[in-house]
Amino acid sequence: MGGARSRGVRTVAGVMLAGLLAAACADGDVRPQAAATGTPPRTGELTWGTCPEPSEAEAQVWGAAEHRPAYARHAARLRCGTLTVPADWTVPQGRRLELAVAVLPSTGDGPAEPLALNPGGPGVSGRLMPIGIASGGARALLDRYDLVGLDVRGTGRSGPATCPAAESLDAGPQPAAPTHRTARAYWNRLARAHTTCAEADPAQLASLTTTNAAHDLDALRRALRAPRLHYYGVSWGTSLGATYRTLFPTHSGRMLLESVVSPDPDLRGLLDGVTRAREQRFEHFTAWLAARSDRYGLGTTADEVRTRLLSLRERLTTRPLRTADGTYGRVETDQYLDTEPADRAGAGAALSSLARGRAPAGDGDGKPRAAAPPLVAPFAGTALLCSQVTHAASFTEQWSAYGERRAAYPVLGATRPMFPGSGEVPGTSTCAGLPAPERPPVEPGRADGPLLLVAHRDEVITPLPWARAMRARTGGSLLVVGDGEHGGMAGGGCAGRVVEFFAGAEGAAAEGGVCEP
Repeated sequence: MGGARSRGVRTVAGVMLAGLLAAACADGDVRPQAAATGTPPRTGELTWGTCPEPSEAEAQVWGAAEHRPAYARHAARLRCGTLTVPADWTVPQGRRLELAVAVLPSTGDGPAEPLALNPGGPGVSGRLMPIGIASGGARALLDRYDLVGLDVRGTGRSGPATCPAAESLDAGPQPAAPTHRTARAYWNRLARAHTTCAEADPAQLASLTTTNAAHDLDALRRALRAPRLHYYGVSWGTSLGATYRTLFPTHSGRMLLESVVSPDPDLRGLLDGVTRAREQRFEHFTAWLAARSDRYGLGTTADEVRTRLLSLRERLTTRPLRTADGTYGRVETDQYLDTEPADRAGAGAALSSLARGRAPAGDGDGKPRAAAPPLVAPFAGTALLCSQVTHAASFTEQWSAYGERRAAYPVLGATRPMFPGSGEVPGTSTCAGLPAPERPPVEPGRADGPLLLVAHRDEVITPLPWARAMRARTGGSLLVVGDGEHGGMAGGGCAGRVVEFFAGAEGAAAEGGVCEP
């Protein structure tokens, strides 16, 4: 659930800009409160230092490949430091953590306030997100804001929490649908791995909660000496933002939450919602193909197309098409049926070829594209998510819910929902073996600061109904972007609406509505 990046930024370009962030932090708009003295920093203290060199993944994901000159220019101005916080905010004098912070100072003439950024995941490194935002379509935010990036506790350079036994666990080749036996075996292996890691450092695992991360944000606000903190969060970052806004309503400034996670923490409901959205997207795809029957030849009505495609899938399930370029069976067919709106033409051409007994031609075949190197800390991300959800610990419950999804959504209900709480094997959960959180998640509430919720009309990772449900709890306005992206508004055709909202502009930006990129 994460990633405020345009489709272009997500493309792997193989660019490594070594040394761009290796300049020492000079005096600027953001000044240190304390210098390193050899004594341990106090809780809540922000200590500035030298910016580390970016990893290849960091450089690629946050704009080096797509916006190289802008990336270099902004990287030279970046200010980097560490924020010391309690591992457990209910025990402020106990164990401490150091969180990696980066600030890109405003280029405007007037006073600037901090705008904190989070790309989601959970667990995606957000420290260099200010460079990604400033290099793209929302670059005008720098006219009035200091852009603040933070590696959330347990991620990136903020004491990364790892679980090698779980992260190296191989689910193996996945059949069209797992059996109870194979799903249970995978659950047990994952649960054992998580239990081993939890027992190695139970205090660290217990500290990885969204509530603690929200307290970290307010500690960052205080360290920056700001009366309020403005915030832009994507995907899981919307859960973090809603939690912060609820816990610290008087310190919450303008807040934009994009690709909003449901305020209902029930994991079963979350996976049902994602699967329902994918099924609806397939129905829209069949109508799209029917309207282009002269091109794809799969039927002249949505019902005809649907029948033809499901029959094709059954045929390829029992008799896969084997060619010199590969084998096309149930798994490959499901990938084409589960296509994003932007990839419909390629998926339609691939399905048309398969219906004629031919392998799809060329690169535009609708298969998922290679993503940029991940910046996700898997174990930390799992812990942060599982601290927010309920009904996740029982295999019996997860398997039962999976059976109901398969019956309710016959096209895609058997495949893995694209949500971090779903295990690699459908019918399982990434929360297997993790202890239940000691305290329940914070119920999203209302605050006075301006709030804009953004949903992408056809996306399925955080479906549009979730944003509507969040709005019912938190208030604010809702803006619907007319595409199927997950995040990415700040780098696309609606980036101007981001700038307008944070500029305090009245009208469309504040009132929501619709934006067609």
